[in-house]
Amino acid sequence: MKLLRIIGILIGLTIVGYLVHQVGWGVIRHTLGLLEWGYVIVLCYPLSWMVFNTTGWFWALHVQYASRLSLLRLLPIRLAGETFNSLLPSGYVGGEPLKAKLLGGIIPLREATSSVLIAKSAQSIGLVVFVGLGLTLGQNQSSSSIPQRGTWTALAILAGGIAIFSVLLARRSFSRLGRGLYRITRLGWIQRREKYLVSLDESLGNFYREGKGRFFMSIVFHLMGWLAGALEVAVIFWLIDHPIGWRQAWFIGAMAQLASVIGLLVPAGVGLYEGGHYMAASLLGINPALGLSVSLVRRVREIFWDVLGLLFFWKLS
Repeated sequence: MKLLRIIGILIGLTIVGYLVHQVGWGVIRHTLGLLEWGYVIVLCYPLSWMVFNTTGWFWALHVQYASRLSLLRLLPIRLAGETFNSLLPSGYVGGEPLKAKLLGGIIPLREATSSVLIAKSAQSIGLVVFVGLGLTLGQNQSSSSIPQRGTWTALAILAGGIAIFSVLLARRSFSRLGRGLYRITRLGWIQRREKYLVSLDESLGNFYREGKGRFFMSIVFHLMGWLAGALEVAVIFWLIDHPIGWRQAWFIGAMAQLASVIGLLVPAGVGLYEGGHYMAASLLGINPALGLSVSLVRRVREIFWDVLGLLFFWKLS
């Protein structure tokens, strides 16, 4: 796995280098220079989807524990976890154990872990809806034929994996997996954790039986978070004096997220994320240099918030 991650990073950096070479650094530098004061807007804008996603996590908590927490208390924990999601090669899920551990200092660890898993399921379902609608809208806006088979196949695989993950959460899968591993390995530490796995399964099962409305609200708020991220694309294009429509922004955001998820082994989807912007802009008939420049602006914003996330992690831990 370590070798695969190193190879993934090298491939990602190679893709970025190739795209920059294709576009020309002078063009990118000129485009980035158009932002000027707009960098302030770009750096502050992520607060929108952070609030939406944190609210989605809040709805993934059991009612009795949600009453103990506020968004202001959950927000720094989520930011710290998302920072590790960005920095670790495991990408989309690397920071989830950290969220559970930090929240476990406030509520029981099994409930914290349950809420993190449920929120990730809701966020993932929201991602499938976001990407699916974004690709559909992009077909109507594209000036060239979209490579449908590849993108829709990738989306179908993503949706299938998320569906399996969501079903397993509600089917006492953790305790079953623990017992199965113990029968195979006979490791004592697995058997000693069986009670915790059983209590986690009970917490998950209770939520899916009694909290269907809360789960739906969690999906809605996470979807709003994805939409806020797509709107950021439109905002950046407007700031560099090349305004685009909301459908085009949604399509670019969807392609970027799909490409980033495909590159799970690469930290922050380096290369694939930028390539998603580049390809989406090309398909829409937009200068691909602008698409690549927008992705680099979003990288600068991401680094800024990753630094803040590390500071929150240091403070919380």
